[in-house]
Amino acid sequence: MRIQYVLAPGWTDDLESVDAQGGFVAGLGAVEQVDVLPFHKLGAAKYEALGILFPLLDNPVPDLDLIENVRERFMRHGVQAY
Repeated sequence: MRIQYVLAPGWTDDLESVDAQGGFVAGLGAVEQVDVLPFHKLGAAKYEALGILFPLLDNPVPDLDLIENVRERFMRHGVQAY
């Protein structure tokens, strides 16, 4: 099984929660890897074209240090993270 973890600053970047997730995922025993997916705004233009407000337009994207920190935290629990 592969887990996809969307990393969105202000939403899923609390490092204590990431550690808790890492412990949970490691305890499942069937997880091959966790894919840390950094939040991006590539879909914002689609929302605009449809006349819909993109709810996370003002949300920052994660920086490389945060992405690597989250990956390392999963790996500390013995889970491969990319």
